[in-house]
Amino acid sequence: MALDASTIIARLAELPDRNRACGDIEAIFFETGGTREFDTEADRAAFRERWLTRYLAHFPNDAFVALATDGAVAGYLVGCLEDPARNALFSDISYFGGLAHLTQRFPAHLHINLTARYRSQGIGAQLIEAFAAHAARAGAPGMHVVTGEGARNNRFYLACGFEHLETADWNGNAIAFLGRLLASPEGQPRLPHLPLPDALG
Repeated sequence: MALDASTIIARLAELPDRNRACGDIEAIFFETGGTREFDTEADRAAFRERWLTRYLAHFPNDAFVALATDGAVAGYLVGCLEDPARNALFSDISYFGGLAHLTQRFPAHLHINLTARYRSQGIGAQLIEAFAAHAARAGAPGMHVVTGEGARNNRFYLACGFEHLETADWNGNAIAFLGRLLASPEGQPRLPHLPLPDALG
């Protein structure tokens, strides 16, 4: 899927040099992450495992990258189509338990980052759409992101078709659950089986 003359979207699992891509992804992960310094190498590894490594290891078929002309990764999206509130792999992320009434309807979830040079060019939106189409083909009724309440990226997700559905507290911080219904292969949105709760303003 071409974005412009310099960037394409590809599935990570289909790249001929996946090891190089994973190295680029990790570099972008730490470049863009909210945590830059760690007390120990074990803390750094645990942070990487929670928000990146488990997706690359267990769900490589659900990962997408934006590639520059030299083959370097300009941005990435890692995700999972399974409901994280009902998958033991995510049991260390405690907020999923309190959001299980929403994750059941919006089970697919993702994490996306772009290196600074390639932001504000529509690449992030293209990565979102690639994952959305992939999740819809697999039968997921919806997808979600969890991010900081009022964070700058909220506007990006809303522009990509997500809706703010709930605010929760996690470790003393306000977090936002944003969900997006996915279209069936026939092009019709998959309606949730139960009514959605009122969105919080």
